[in-house]
Amino acid sequence: WYEFTYGYLNSITDNFSEERIIGRGRHGVVYQGVQDNGLRIAVKKLHLMPGLDDEEFIIEFHNLVRAQHQNIILLLGYCHHTAQVLVEHNGKDISARVEEGYLCSEHLQGGSLDKHLSNEPCALAWHTCYKIIRGVCEGLHYLHKGVEYPIYHLELKPTKILLDNDMMPKIGGFGFSRFFDTTETFNTSEVARTSVYMPPEYVSKRQITPKFDVFSLGIIILQIMAGKESYTKYADIPPKEFIEHVYGFWVNRMQGTISKHTSREVRTCIEIALKCVESSQVKRPTINQIIQRLNKIDIIEFSSIDELYRTREFAFEFLERITNDFSDLNKVGSGGYGDVYKGVLDNGEEIAVKKLHQLGIDDEQFKNEVNNLMRVQHENIVRLVGYCYHTSQIFVEYKGKHVSASVVERAICFEYMQGGSLNDQLSGMILLYLH
Repeated sequence: WYEFTYGYLNSITDNFSEERIIGRGRHGVVYQGVQDNGLRIAVKKLHLMPGLDDEEFIIEFHNLVRAQHQNIILLLGYCHHTAQVLVEHNGKDISARVEEGYLCSEHLQGGSLDKHLSNEPCALAWHTCYKIIRGVCEGLHYLHKGVEYPIYHLELKPTKILLDNDMMPKIGGFGFSRFFDTTETFNTSEVARTSVYMPPEYVSKRQITPKFDVFSLGIIILQIMAGKESYTKYADIPPKEFIEHVYGFWVNRMQGTISKHTSREVRTCIEIALKCVESSQVKRPTINQIIQRLNKIDIIEFSSIDELYRTREFAFEFLERITNDFSDLNKVGSGGYGDVYKGVLDNGEEIAVKKLHQLGIDDEQFKNEVNNLMRVQHENIVRLVGYCYHTSQIFVEYKGKHVSASVVERAICFEYMQGGSLNDQLSGMILLYLH
């Protein structure tokens, strides 16, 4: 990350011209900045925050910059600018100190989710809808659970969810929330625009809990699946009837070709959304419970003779530990798509961890491959034990400048076969024959 100068931000936004404005919010105005190398960044000019001094601003930025996740907008830098200006007061010109804060983040070409929603259901293809829903849930889970101090968004809505060229969602607009008075009175236009995402306990009592964001999440999922406004038509009907209505939309959208797996995705998302918008915050799930529910969609349980196996999602750090950091001593094979390492699970089970090369396979291919492998269960087919998908952000030097880069690690884990491959056995037999 960088501490940008005011002069630099002023130059890349054409003096913060109206033509460069790409968004407005309660906390500030967002401008598009074009750097010398052609890369675009989003520059958010924050409204004045009384009582927030230089040190607090910088400390808070350092806290926010630690929030690095594939579904969170990446912060690139900041600027805290102080200037002395002449202002009129009681008929006289006096010198005043003006402080301005700026946050700089990655700029996403796909725009906000709001621009992709329609008043009717099924505006987007289902796989796109599910990618967005899953991504927003993962991003919110990270904000609540993945950083040292939980970050509550408090303004989660479609305009705060940005999309990249592949329709991957990233949550933005979550910075500096705690520095604003959460009991402030909204003007009429602001209430009309945002109150639908606010839970009842906040509207009536100004109570803020982690379930605030969960309620907002539920409204967003309903808008994605049933239409930006259409979902309210079914607000008073029983939940089961509502589920069937929305499910019917998607069956018709896919012309009756909906697969069993997709059917589970659709129904689960509707059920999650309805639980999230419960008027009682106690009845709403936590974001952790929501993630667990989504994970179950892709977990296929199957019975063997003696035990129940389950496909697991492993943390990359865990695979590093059980393979001794993917050491050469643990390597048991190599192929065109990756290297294979032996690892031992905590229960003593030996597994083969295939760490895929970073190039040659994209995210969609990886997901399809894992889903296909989970469906193949046979005594003469090597059993899939689990998989890993891990992303991290690093800063690297590129053309003389430090830029942010995403590093993706993918792995597929199989049962470990003690006897090796048939090729190994044949080679041994040939050598024995020759001797």
